[in-house]
Amino acid sequence: MMAEGGGPESGGAADSDSEPVAAQMPTPSIENQKQTIGSLLKTTLKKGDEWYLIDSRWFKQWKKYVGFDSWDMYNVGERSLYPGPIDNSGLFSDQETQSLKEHLIDELDYVLVPTEAWNKLVSWYSCLEGQRPIVRKVVEHGMFVKHCKVEVYLLELNLCENDNMENVITRYFSKADTIDTIEKEMRRLFEIPSEKETRLWNKYMSNTYEQLNKPDSTVQDAGLFQGQVLVIERKNEDGTWPRQPSHPK
Repeated sequence: MMAEGGGPESGGAADSDSEPVAAQMPTPSIENQKQTIGSLLKTTLKKGDEWYLIDSRWFKQWKKYVGFDSWDMYNVGERSLYPGPIDNSGLFSDQETQSLKEHLIDELDYVLVPTEAWNKLVSWYSCLEGQRPIVRKVVEHGMFVKHCKVEVYLLELNLCENDNMENVITRYFSKADTIDTIEKEMRRLFEIPSEKETRLWNKYMSNTYEQLNKPDSTVQDAGLFQGQVLVIERKNEDGTWPRQPSHPK
């Protein structure tokens, strides 16, 4: 039988990279787990916060095990219901890249839990080896009436260097990410030295370019779209730019 030691509730499980988080703290009783996660699930969505996706199949199993729903209390704590490590493989279209299947539906295919709930569940049950957490940001939607939602599907952007546009690297970004975040990622990907000045451009199908010169504007503000090509340009040694601006400053 699974021990139900009602040990002290983990306030903030130590973040140890050297070993799995599981078994660091005594697992609280299933009643305690139910109460803790239940209250954390009522967390209000706040812009910029991070939430995690969990495969509904695993979460339903956990709910049965702890008797989360009042109408489903028949087999609480039964060993056969123990959910084991969190397993999100059902959400992936490709187990290698761990990219999400398209058209997944909230509550039906996955549940969203706030960071604290995820950390607790991982500290109690661990995560299937090799699986990366599926973490997503809360973004604001709406022109006039703002409402928050977790951005499950990220924007695919194609990144390349001005002097080698054949070498395109695809990366995914949140609509809440800034142009500065993208530029930093591109500098890292293309191994651009920190002292080298760079500029970022939008490249359109018609071979026209638009400079992205507001580092703190977001992907959403900048109107970037799925599959957009972004080009990073390095300043020449003589202080000029390979792509001279179309209009003088």
